[in-house]
Amino acid sequence: MAYDLRPLLNPDHSALLVFECQEGVIGVQSHLPTLAAAARASDIVENIASLLEAARAAGAGRFYCKVRKRPDGVGNPFNTPLEMRMRAQSSQSGGPDMGDIVSELAPQDGDVVVCREHGLTGFYESGLDSFLRNTGTRTVVITGVSVNIGVLGTAIEAVNRGYGVVIPTDCVAGDPPEYAEEAVRYSLRNIAFLSTRAAIEALWGVGA
Repeated sequence: MAYDLRPLLNPDHSALLVFECQEGVIGVQSHLPTLAAAARASDIVENIASLLEAARAAGAGRFYCKVRKRPDGVGNPFNTPLEMRMRAQSSQSGGPDMGDIVSELAPQDGDVVVCREHGLTGFYESGLDSFLRNTGTRTVVITGVSVNIGVLGTAIEAVNRGYGVVIPTDCVAGDPPEYAEEAVRYSLRNIAFLSTRAAIEALWGVGA
């Protein structure tokens, strides 16, 4: 079914979220190399970079969601298999440092970076919800990685908080890619309105 996304994507009340596009996640020195390979193969970095420029030009909000844990491990919740595997692979007692946003997507003036030390999704103890509400945001456009956990979980959290969610399918990735395609098709399409980078840019008055 086709949906008219113009009301949702009014730049006056929509914001672009860039989720965990960090050097240690999708960069050359990724601690999750197969996820990084999937992200690079699908060109999401280039697509997100283009969409960020469109959001800036249109006046839509821009928010980066980072994970940043204590390097000494104090208070870090190693309570999932994923976190346990990553801790085992790291020389730091607190697990690997996921680093800064990849250079191609570096934040600019007016962009907001929120960080979380706990949990797996964008809204958990990060302050993101307050930033969105205080800037009048009603729709979030979620990009980044991964469809497996972070993108899916953040979309659910956003809907639970009353936001509309739009996902440009060429701006998200997961591992393996075939799973990500199935997750988008069978899970995310029931939570979020699916679109593409070019279609959103067109609605924001950018591009052909």
